[in-house]
Amino acid sequence: MTTDTLNTSVPPETARRAVPNTVGRRVLAHGARVTDLVVRVAAVLFLGVPILCVVVLSFSNAKVLQFPPKEWGLRQYRSFFGSDVWIDAMLLSFKLAIVSAAIALLIGIPAVFALHRSRLPLKGLLQAIGLSPLVIPGVAYAVALYTLFVQFRLTSNLAALVLTYAVHGLPFVLLILGSAMARLPAETELVAMTLGASRPRAMVGITLRQLLPAIGASYIFAFITAFDEAVLINFLGGPGTVTLPKAIFDNVKTGLDPNITAIATLLMAGTGVVGSLAFMLRRKV
Repeated sequence: MTTDTLNTSVPPETARRAVPNTVGRRVLAHGARVTDLVVRVAAVLFLGVPILCVVVLSFSNAKVLQFPPKEWGLRQYRSFFGSDVWIDAMLLSFKLAIVSAAIALLIGIPAVFALHRSRLPLKGLLQAIGLSPLVIPGVAYAVALYTLFVQFRLTSNLAALVLTYAVHGLPFVLLILGSAMARLPAETELVAMTLGASRPRAMVGITLRQLLPAIGASYIFAFITAFDEAVLINFLGGPGTVTLPKAIFDNVKTGLDPNITAIATLLMAGTGVVGSLAFMLRRKV
């Protein structure tokens, strides 16, 4: 063994300097992990505690809101399902959401094919216009639509409201279907066309079939967006059009009915189940 080989060992001064550096890095890493855990726990508590309070209050038998409840029962749920006002508002929300989500799909599917499977000019601009309802502030968007509705006397018009909800849910269709379309190779359509299939048949039989889970997820997100919408309906619905979010908003303004705790619990549970189904469908693409 040569002298040069023996001299390659770490000098004592360098080793002494490396030890504090290593300890400091470990302390910093441990502190970062603790801070991350504290932030996560605080976020969960900040979001979860109000939800838990609403769920607990929904099982109160009291006629007024009081926490913790002194009497437990299903009074709020029985009162909700026994009220024609609340049920009519919920049914109207379902009708508007079902139809508007379907229209959003009818517009969004051809738009996604045009944006991702064609040489359409100004595709970036067209996609930005389609996504604009997500970017424009909701109140400003509602005020602009309100002036348009008043000018053409469309307030309380369900058809106009359905189209508005469809446009409001269109960005989710463009985003979800667009991301799914980007993962599908266009060569599969070309192969089908070389084997004798027409372009529409190749698009429907191959690409559209593979997009079915994404289409289902898009519909669910557009449905949730329309069902839970509470800003546009207050500007455009008029006094005779009351959806479930508008009924909740009006109830909070005029007086706090404890029934809204049961409604809020049902909405959170339903949105959670439907949203989980949408994410499961997206994972299948």
